[in-house]
Amino acid sequence: MRNKSRVIAVMMILTMWFSFASCDDELVEEQDSTEVVEPIVDENNDDTTVADTTGGTNTENRPIIENQTFNKTLIIDGHENDSLIIRNCTFENMSDIALLIKTVDHVIIRDCIFRNLQSHAIFLQAGQSSDDILIEGNEIYNVSGIGIFAGEDHINTKCLGNIINEVSLVNIDGHTPHGIYLCGKNFMIEGNTISKCGSEDGKGVGISVRSYGTISKNKIYDGKASGISFSSDHSAFYGTLLIENNVIFDNFENAISLYMSNEDSPLGKVTVRFNTLLSGNKPVIYANTWKSMESELESFGNILIRTDGDINYVDVSTSNPFIESQNLVSSGDLGFADFTERDFHLISGSKALNFAVGILDFPQEDMEDKNRSLSDLDAGAYEAK
Repeated sequence: MRNKSRVIAVMMILTMWFSFASCDDELVEEQDSTEVVEPIVDENNDDTTVADTTGGTNTENRPIIENQTFNKTLIIDGHENDSLIIRNCTFENMSDIALLIKTVDHVIIRDCIFRNLQSHAIFLQAGQSSDDILIEGNEIYNVSGIGIFAGEDHINTKCLGNIINEVSLVNIDGHTPHGIYLCGKNFMIEGNTISKCGSEDGKGVGISVRSYGTISKNKIYDGKASGISFSSDHSAFYGTLLIENNVIFDNFENAISLYMSNEDSPLGKVTVRFNTLLSGNKPVIYANTWKSMESELESFGNILIRTDGDINYVDVSTSNPFIESQNLVSSGDLGFADFTERDFHLISGSKALNFAVGILDFPQEDMEDKNRSLSDLDAGAYEAK
């Protein structure tokens, strides 16, 4: 820990341009004039607990930027800024990126507001690298660019409990719009609410990833494209992509789309389990490959609803093994608390109750942290008990 950490804030960006790599390429930014913002080191900050890279927790004094308002880009760069906490800050009314993360580790971005932005809200810059960036409990809304955007060399990124609404409203220099877009490996995307993501020209993926990790307990709705999408145009390192306990509904395209086309570094496995998924005009799950790959795809314990009357719930155009088991399909209400209002909690008599009994590989908790058990295992993201 370095108590003399320095944090660089850009007060005027004279030149910015974009460079592109592969299908959704990352931004490269250059800045001139800077202003130094010294973080506060809270010597009494004993209640700050953060997960470390080994899965434990560290409670320690850390440098802090808090309770500030930024109207120009804030840049965090250099390992002298490791373990910085940015909390309770407001980033608003900007024409450029709000918060730019370069080469730095173990940064926490917590309980901040990002609003009224004409570019991306939080950008972990391509060509730079980070480890263990935690983005938690933030509100991100009315953002023209991507809500949370991380390049390939940013690993172990965690996006937890953020509220993201009305983002990616325009295509910025060719970037496909996304709510959360992570390219680096071993990510955790959990407990986020993402709504109304996308541009007027009909694009906008809620959560878009390019490598392996876990996507869990998110609610994604009213988007212009898919709820969750994987595309293999970056290195996926033969890892496992786990998609579980999500509630996805009323997006314009598939609830989940998997584009598996990279022979050089594909995923090893994709598991889609115990989600509640609704589509109004497309197959609920779509998987496509146009090259021979080794990846294994499996889907089980999900509730799949398609309301337009078509009975094609899973569209698989792939030579890969695709294993389906005990997915509950329907064209409408299966016994939900309020299907019209999209409250998918299960009620007495629901067809989903005990539907998944017999499945041995299941999340130990549901979307709301209720315990699951072998003896009364319900389909979908919610356990009734």
